[in-house]
This record gives sequence, structure tokens and C-alpha cells, in this order.
Amino acid sequence: MSLKIKKNRALLLYLLVVALFGCSSKGTLHDTDEQTPVYFSSTVSDNSFTRVSGTNWSDGDQIGVFAIQHAKALLNTNIYGDCDNAPFSTNSNGVFYSTGANIYYPQDDSALDFIAYYPYKSSITNYTYPIDLSKQEDVLYSNNLSGLTQSNSNATLAFKHILSKIIFSVKADNTDASLNGLSATIEGGKTKATLSLANGELTIDETSNGTTAAVVTGSGNNEKEVEIIALPSNKANELTAKFIINGQTYTYVVPDPLVAAKVYKYDITLQGVPPTVKKTSSYMEIPVYTSAETAPHSVSVLHMVGSTSWLNSNYTYTNNNIRNYSILYDTEDRVPYWVAYPLYPIYLATGNRTDAWDYDPDIDKTLQPNLSSTWRQSGTNYNRGHLLASASRNATTSLNKTTFYYTNMCPQEGSMNSGTWADLENKERAWCQDAAYDTLYAVTGCILPEAPETISTVNDVDGKPSVVPKYLYKALLRKNKASGNYTSIAFRMENANTGIPYYNAKYVISVSELEKETGFTFFPNLPDDIASTVKSNTDLTNWN
Repeated sequence: MSLKIKKNRALLLYLLVVALFGCSSKGTLHDTDEQTPVYFSSTVSDNSFTRVSGTNWSDGDQIGVFAIQHAKALLNTNIYGDCDNAPFSTNSNGVFYSTGANIYYPQDDSALDFIAYYPYKSSITNYTYPIDLSKQEDVLYSNNLSGLTQSNSNATLAFKHILSKIIFSVKADNTDASLNGLSATIEGGKTKATLSLANGELTIDETSNGTTAAVVTGSGNNEKEVEIIALPSNKANELTAKFIINGQTYTYVVPDPLVAAKVYKYDITLQGVPPTVKKTSSYMEIPVYTSAETAPHSVSVLHMVGSTSWLNSNYTYTNNNIRNYSILYDTEDRVPYWVAYPLYPIYLATGNRTDAWDYDPDIDKTLQPNLSSTWRQSGTNYNRGHLLASASRNATTSLNKTTFYYTNMCPQEGSMNSGTWADLENKERAWCQDAAYDTLYAVTGCILPEAPETISTVNDVDGKPSVVPKYLYKALLRKNKASGNYTSIAFRMENANTGIPYYNAKYVISVSELEKETGFTFFPNLPDDIASTVKSNTDLTNWN
């Protein structure tokens, strides 16, 4: 009630000033009392993200406002009056009044559109807003108000968040340990961008690599909260968080791509010597690099499904962000480290193979081989071998096209590709259709030869080399719907025409063995109390 009284008194005082002085359509004072002042109420799209708490503002918060002739572009010639980056402020109730000269709606009842942003900057160039993560400022944007007039001035700015936010709940594994003095940084991502105030589009400065200091809060000795505002990115495993306490550094790779206006929360326990944290993944199938840092010379991408119109009406899902597959790509040897994906019957159909060979749109083309035709090397028989099989994503042609990205290919011996390996892929699809089990989680990858072994390469269409894998592998995990028990199995096969079937003991290994050989932790989200047992299995009995 007190808030309402304060607001009404402020408005009465404001209107009294208007009545006494008035203002022209260009913002100059004159002697009429018939004009309606411009002021705004406000909402924020995501309550969990606001820079303070809930949808609260602080006393004195300022936004920048542009008034534009209705249906016109944000250009100097279309600005109405003095409302060109005009500062508006609030006393914390979310109602914004002009900070400087009074601004009024046109008396001829002509319509205006409004664009607003937070936080206010006195100088804006070319209607673009500079973003620098070193300031750790939450950036909000609104362009929802259109066609307002003096007689229709119900103005509520609907702000949306432009950036992403990460929150780490950090604990020490020893309840007697103190986290006082904890500091944290984020590195690996971009740190600068510009926001177009005309349309709300964000442009990332791709040259702005750097380290950003995170904000550490919390009064408890054993628990702290670490917050960081970050630029959106479609690349998983791009950011690395470093927690520094008592001279030791604990490292965590952020597993998710970052979507604008979303908050990502991770529970982190600092444990062990040397300093490490137990890493988890955004999805069960995505591996994490076992050492403290990301895999060398690598780039990762999470490809989403996009349109869901093809989904069976009986299939339920919580949002539109359904994953297709993830890839960790070796930019030096120009083959995938691995491709990870969920597999279940809705992804499968007959036909729809596209042969739409193309570059991965989310990875720099210069890092990828040109595989518009097959590998060019005399005396060899290497195919453009899919790691995620085309037949495992043939529900639609648009979905199938994504399996023909060059980053999903490796030089694979042709007879193996069409023989033993194809048999394993067929069996993999059969396993995913077993009604007794839930989603089949799969990781398919390459193991390269290491010196002093002979390292062979083959050339792409442009004559540039890629390393030929020594082995190809698959790691699989699924859960029994009735019992809730997980089972896993792995296969490691020579990249050669051996004629040995995939189920031969020579090729069947445990997921744990594969982890030791590759340096990755597979299915890192398995509960700690069962992970070791589940991943030690080499018995195919439950996979027949």
C-alpha cells in the first residue's frame, strides 16, 4: 500500500509540473495543460535471471528510451522530439519517468513506437549498444511498444534478457574446510559484443577472447555461490571455470551451450589432490575430458533438432530444445574426437537419405576437410565414414542432412564401413527399439595412432590431409524401464578389413577400458555409487 501511495503522489506532482509548464512536440516548454507525459511501467521476461532479485529494480536505475514515428526504422530522421536515447529512471517500483526534460505524446494523436534498454549509457553510436563482460552488467532490451498515442498511452515495457547467466553452488568435500578467500574466473569464450537497438540482434566480437572475473558471494565458510554473466554461444564445452582457493586451482568445463536469457546452475564440489572437480555433462551421452583442461586443439558443438513437427504425437517433451547430436572435433588432425547422440525409435524411418554432403555450419570451414567428394589418395580405399550413421537420423530429410556434415566424417576403410561396422550400426538401431529399455545413449569416436606408430594421412578435395584413425569405437548405455538398472558395453574395432564380426571378443571391451585408452569419461552423469560397476561390463548377454 505504501508503494502505491508513493507512486500516486509522484505522478500527481509530475502532472502538476506538466500543467504549469507544458511542452511542445519537440520537447520545448510551452503553456498548454492538455499533453500526456510519457512514462512507463515495466516487466522482465525471466524472473529467475534479473540482476537483483525477482523483477525488482533499485532506486535510481536508469534506462535509455527512443521514441520513433510509428512503423519507422530507428534512424535519426525518424526520432520523435527529444526522445533520442532519453534517460528514464525509477525509484525501484518499476515505473520509469523521464530523468531530463519532460517528454509528451504528440497532441495530434499521431502514433509512436518505443525502444528501451538497460543499463543507460549517455553516448550511443549508430544505435548499437556495446557489451563488455568485464563490467558484468545485465543487459535488458525492449521493443514491444508500438502505435502508442496520447489517447492510447498504456505503456508497459516488456524487457528481455540479452545475455546468459551461470551460477555455481560451490562446496568443499571436507565439511571442516573453509572456502573463505575463494575467487573464480571464466575463460575460453568471447567477452565483447554489440546489441543492435533497432532489432535486438547480438553481434559477437569473435576477436574478444579473454578471462572474466566471476562474482563470489555467500557468508558460509563451506559454501559459496559463484555467478558469471556470459555471452550466448551454441558451443558446448567452450567455457572453463577456474576456482582458486589457498593457492590451488580447481577446473570445471561448462558442458552446455548458452542460450540468451537462461540461467545455468551447477553444483560443484572441490575435492581431491591434485585439485580437480567431478565433472558432469549437460546430457548423459556427452563425454567429458578426464584431465583438468579441455581436449587439445578441439572445438565442440551441440546440434539441436530444430523443427519438431515430425515427432510422433505420442512422444512428450518438456520444451522445443531437443538435441540431435554433439561433436568434439579435432581441428589439428581434422577428424572427430567423438560424436555423441541419443538414439530412440522416433529418429528412425525408411528412406530420406539425402547425401547432402556439406560443411558443418557451426564450425569454421577452414578447420574442416572438403569432402564434397571422397578422400583423394592413390592406392587407398577410404570412405567418408559417418560416426553418426545416416540411417540413425532419417526420420526427415532435414534431420538426415545434418549427418552429412564433414565434421561427422573420418577416413574409414571401405570394406569395414560397409561390412562389420555397418553390422554394428544396424544392431545399434535394433537395440534402441527394444521396448524394455529407455533411451540408448551412444558415443562413436576415433582413436588415432601415436608415435612411434606410423601416422597415415589422406587428402581431401583441396589436397589437405586428415589423419587416418587406428581404431573406431562405440560406447553404449541404456536403462531397463522395469528395474531402473543401467547396462553398458563398448566396441573398439581396427580401421581395416579384418572380416572379424563386431561381437567377437577381440572387439568387445568395457567402457572403463575405453576411458583409459581415450582419456574421456563416458556417461559422466551416472551416479557415483554405480558408475564403476556399470562401466566394467564386457558381457553381451544383456545386449542380444
